[in-house]
Amino acid sequence: MFDFIRTFNNFIDQGGPIVFVLFFISIYLFVLLAAKFKFLFFEVTDIQKSFESKVNSIEKDEFYLLNLSIQKADFKSVVLKDFTTIQILITLCPVLGLLGTVTGMIEVFDVVSFFGTGNARALASGITKATLPTMTGMAISIVGLLTFTILNSKSQTLISKLWEEEKKYI
Repeated sequence: MFDFIRTFNNFIDQGGPIVFVLFFISIYLFVLLAAKFKFLFFEVTDIQKSFESKVNSIEKDEFYLLNLSIQKADFKSVVLKDFTTIQILITLCPVLGLLGTVTGMIEVFDVVSFFGTGNARALASGITKATLPTMTGMAISIVGLLTFTILNSKSQTLISKLWEEEKKYI
């Protein structure tokens, strides 16, 4: 356990404060993705049954299509909840990684201006600080994007089933 903490602290030290920010963003992102995964693959059947019972209880009068559209919009908003936040976090990670690259390169240029190109160890430290945030941001973004694609596909399938269900009631 202590080796993990030591390795984590070393990674944060080498990558700079941007990696620390990316760590907290990744925790938030993956909690949202896990909750959405659980909802779409395990809990959505209860929402679908509730939707079907609400649709069956709508009176077939002149406002039937309006009430049906309201129920459909409610179901769609529940299914697509948090997708915008997830997309923003996925987009934010590489941008923050590039910010880390810029700050790391500034450190490299400071070393070059102070010591010249003769201090390879100081240059390597700055280059590490420049590449680690980019790698971290891209890795978080790629995993998040792949998971989001699966979740988005599942949600679109549920919504298209909703459209098919609606045709039965019209």
